[in-house]
Amino acid sequence: MSLELRSKIMLVVAVILGVYALIWGVAPYTSFNVSARILLDVLDWPLDSYANDLDRNTKWLSAIGAGLLATVAIFIGGIVAPAIKKGDTHTLRVTFWAIVAWYTIDSVGSIAVGVTSNVYFNTVYLLLMVFPLIGIREKDLQFVKN
Repeated sequence: MSLELRSKIMLVVAVILGVYALIWGVAPYTSFNVSARILLDVLDWPLDSYANDLDRNTKWLSAIGAGLLATVAIFIGGIVAPAIKKGDTHTLRVTFWAIVAWYTIDSVGSIAVGVTSNVYFNTVYLLLMVFPLIGIREKDLQFVKN
């Protein structure tokens, strides 16, 4: 797969993460947080608490999490995707390990509180984010450098 295509895929991933952040980010706003309640209920499978109002801590932590996720989406679209196109191995390596750190902390924490279903969703996002980063061949990078 070319670096150009990998870069485009990473831009799509950035948009997906940005949309997810927007859906999650409305959690604090009780009058129109239906999308966030559905999202949180799906992540904490089975569907059983959609109709319940979100508590203060859930709203607060959702605002923080959604803000951080939006930041990640912007970094991926604005820094990582162009770094893929340029063949910037340092940025790609740091990105890979940052994604692994997020996955580990989020997934282990989810298991610790009994929300193992979130690990499955995390795995989907992990695969989306690392797919464009793995398997870049040295000859592709040399082509970019010349």
